[in-house]
Amino acid sequence: MSILLDENTKVIVQGMTGREGSLRTAFMKGYGTKVVAGVTPGRGGEEVQGIPVFDTVQEAIKHKGEVDATVTFIPGPALKNAVYEAIDSGIKFIVSPVERIPVHDVIAMVQYALKNGAKLLGPGSLGIISPGKAAMGWLGGNTEWARTLFQPGPVGVISRSGGQSGTVPWALREAGLGISTALHIGTEPV
Repeated sequence: MSILLDENTKVIVQGMTGREGSLRTAFMKGYGTKVVAGVTPGRGGEEVQGIPVFDTVQEAIKHKGEVDATVTFIPGPALKNAVYEAIDSGIKFIVSPVERIPVHDVIAMVQYALKNGAKLLGPGSLGIISPGKAAMGWLGGNTEWARTLFQPGPVGVISRSGGQSGTVPWALREAGLGISTALHIGTEPV
């Protein structure tokens, strides 16, 4: 049983048109994640991997319907506003790979998420993967490696270490076990 993410989770990618955003969108889509839209201010009307891009989260939701989660591939100084925009638009699960965020911004984002009933994974998170179902972020690296390393099973993996986020699932696979969900909580101190 996966947590937070499965094959039915509708995901948007904030910052989809950037280098990391487009690269990771390809990975997530290839892994089976239901990526329904991207958001990059000023780039609405474009497409990445055949997925439409909108100028705002609200516009993406207006055109694509309810969205369950977002992943943020955006510059650090814009992260707090992007997280607030997602939460204000009703998104309840945010994955943020962005690192080196000022501590006061992280505290503000965590408090805002808690106040509004949202879950924030990160900042500095490699992401989350539910084997054979979906992935958000870059945990797993590429589609082939993710399908090999992360095998479905009963064990949940939560790690602060990026390396252990991959090593533990490998060890479990070698022991004949698999995982339900693996997630990297992030590198920031809060």
